[in-house]
Amino acid sequence: MSQTLQDLKTEWNKIKAEIEQVKSEYDHLISKRSKLHVTVFFASNSSPESLAILQEQAEAEANRLSFDLQQLDQEIKATQIKSRQIHAKLAVKQAQINRFQAQQNWMKLKQHCEKINQLANTLESEIVSFYKTAQNFEPVSEEWLPKNPQLLDLEMTQIPYVQVKDKQFKLISKPINFNQE
Repeated sequence: MSQTLQDLKTEWNKIKAEIEQVKSEYDHLISKRSKLHVTVFFASNSSPESLAILQEQAEAEANRLSFDLQQLDQEIKATQIKSRQIHAKLAVKQAQINRFQAQQNWMKLKQHCEKINQLANTLESEIVSFYKTAQNFEPVSEEWLPKNPQLLDLEMTQIPYVQVKDKQFKLISKPINFNQE
């Protein structure tokens, strides 16, 4: 296996070029097959000799066409098999590229994950403090005074949080725990 991402991409491009070459070969064979034709012969007269020669020529032409078709069909099948094999090689190479990139990025993603979750925890603490401060508001209540103001209206009760699950990072919503002490 190659050591660098650039080497893997170079190999991938070579395989992709092979696919294009095989596709071109396949298209050429299909085109060649569709252009096959039969030559039709007509007798110059209806004598038995003329009809016998015409019969021989028609049989020879039919045999040639049959042989050409069989040969082209075999070449087309071989090209299809070759194409599937090259596509399989390309899929393997793509998997190697994906694995290499994932290995390179995993540690960076893990660091970002830790930082995001650290910030989420800090944000949660700040929101809880904010909530408790708003809950400590206790105005004097008299019927003739205006209605007590509502200092805090919580429309969001969740914060973003990163979770690692099945070798994948997942950004989720974490409920804010207002019962923190």
